[in-house]
Amino acid sequence: MSPSLGHVRATGSAVARWTIRRRFELAPAATDLGLTAMSWWHHATGVSLPEHLAYGAATLGAATLGFKGLQHKHKSLALAGAGGSVVMANTWIGAGAGPSVPSLIAAGLTGIAAYAAYAPWLTKSRLERLALQLKAAKAGVTAEGLGDSILQPGLTGSTLEETALLRALAALLSLPAVDVTSLEYTPFGWRAVAVLPPGRNTSPQRVIARRDQLATNLGLPGRLRLAKGASDNELVVSLYESDPLASPIPWPGPGTTTCTESAALGVDAFGQPVLVPLLYNHVLIGGATDNGKSGIQNVLIAYAVACDDAEVLLVDLKPGAVELGPWRHCALALGDTPSRAMQLLKMVWAEVERRGAYLNELSERLGKPVRKWIPGVHGPAWFVFIDELAELVRKIPAAAKLVESLLQVARFAGITLICATQSPSNKVFGGSTDGRQQYQVRIGLGAKESTTSNLIFGPGAYGDGWTLDELDAPGKFLRWDREHQEPIESRAYWMTDDQIGATTYRYARESIYRHPEPGSAPVPDDSLTPPQPPEPPTPPRGPGGGRPVLRAVPVFPDGTEVPDNRHELWQAIERTGTKGITIPELVALGPDGLKARGSISDPLMQWQRKGWIVQVGTRDRSKVYAAAARSVAPARAATDRESATISG
Repeated sequence: MSPSLGHVRATGSAVARWTIRRRFELAPAATDLGLTAMSWWHHATGVSLPEHLAYGAATLGAATLGFKGLQHKHKSLALAGAGGSVVMANTWIGAGAGPSVPSLIAAGLTGIAAYAAYAPWLTKSRLERLALQLKAAKAGVTAEGLGDSILQPGLTGSTLEETALLRALAALLSLPAVDVTSLEYTPFGWRAVAVLPPGRNTSPQRVIARRDQLATNLGLPGRLRLAKGASDNELVVSLYESDPLASPIPWPGPGTTTCTESAALGVDAFGQPVLVPLLYNHVLIGGATDNGKSGIQNVLIAYAVACDDAEVLLVDLKPGAVELGPWRHCALALGDTPSRAMQLLKMVWAEVERRGAYLNELSERLGKPVRKWIPGVHGPAWFVFIDELAELVRKIPAAAKLVESLLQVARFAGITLICATQSPSNKVFGGSTDGRQQYQVRIGLGAKESTTSNLIFGPGAYGDGWTLDELDAPGKFLRWDREHQEPIESRAYWMTDDQIGATTYRYARESIYRHPEPGSAPVPDDSLTPPQPPEPPTPPRGPGGGRPVLRAVPVFPDGTEVPDNRHELWQAIERTGTKGITIPELVALGPDGLKARGSISDPLMQWQRKGWIVQVGTRDRSKVYAAAARSVAPARAATDRESATISG
């Protein structure tokens, strides 16, 4: 190679490197010269009249755009119109005059105008990039996280989505993210984990609070969801390009016959089933009205009644028990009035004590501790569903302490509470303690206020991404438990009324409700010897040997329930029939708590004014009182109300 050729190549290489380094400074000049050269080439090939008219129209259009931008004070349109008109005028002059002094003057003026607008912007961008690099260095961002583009400083990724996310975060925080540790594609969009730089103003909570601005900066179609990651400075970003949960998801039917397996509640946004471990885990279901609380309870009740090793107890104080009442034939007990609900809770507490005594006895018998009730070995698990916990406590204040005690100690006995409420605050538990801490599974449905998220999932949950106000359809929920501490949008299965009816028929407890076809029962195999687990003490049973049934709650002739502290007095009057009874005779009988004459005469006077008792004469100079005659309709209504209550 000759020295001159090597010198030329070295010079060319140096010029190329210099040009690359100065590419942003040279860009306007290169564009101006390129357009001028193309216009001269057009002049050389000949420019017709229609082409001159096209040049003129383009120049006039650009000038009009600039004028309208100035008129309406729209800076971007004004600059675009002015720049376009200058460029088109320069090109038109070059095409008409060719290589000439007028064309060179026009090209020079165009270049000067371009640099007059471009140089300040370029200087500002360089200063912003330098400031960003200094902040990034202080925050520990590596050089790999910074790009080499002066137009988008510090914001390059391995994919288009990653690059868009880095740029959006930098525009929001004025500081680049440390890294994007993972980005995975789903059938409905993509999901990434961004590591944010340390600092109070760059925390995941601050970014979540400015979610709408980040979505605008991202500029990608779809629905953005943010959540706090496993570490304090991790942000989980999910973009749903389509909503996989837009339509109701039909209930697939019972999926298991044992409560030792989790309940299939629905499907999450990634197409995975949502499994809820009910056994030994109390469940809190919260959210605004008409957002699917009873629908979720229906799915969980259907799971429980299908389990061979579980029993269901229901509390629903809505008139007629419209939410949980349809499951009454599958339930061990239904508390549909304040009195029966309190009886049910007392029965559950008595069962906790009975099971505790049995496990203690079993431990002594086996010579080793037995600390937990195992369904299928010791006896069935109990699942107690309470439709509206706040309403229960409002109507029966004494129930608050009993529910709180059950939440604290019932798990070891295989008894689980599933409580639904619109107001999951400490006031629900009497105002003394916060019983929410006892719920190992929490399910939040749609709500209008951010405070609901904090009430269900704990203080600060909304800032961590548990944003229930973003759930836009009934049945959509967020679930938290020990194994799922990241908010993932899900939707519960939907059970139709026909499915509820068919399921209650299939798993009903009463033979009068079920009508098996002849020969449908399997023939037992006498050659098999079943295992013999320890037999627990037999729980209280009704007179027919079936499920426990509520004792009849005494009612007055018009169907009104007799208060608990007046049962003895009212029953003493009713037993005498039309013969009646006097106050001295009632004092002689001495019902519990009614030893004094005044404690008997006062309620008798009130009942007489209400027409529940009548005076039928005198005996030994004392008035004789008897119960008033009952009308047919109230008596039948009272009988219907007492048909599914718990035995004492």
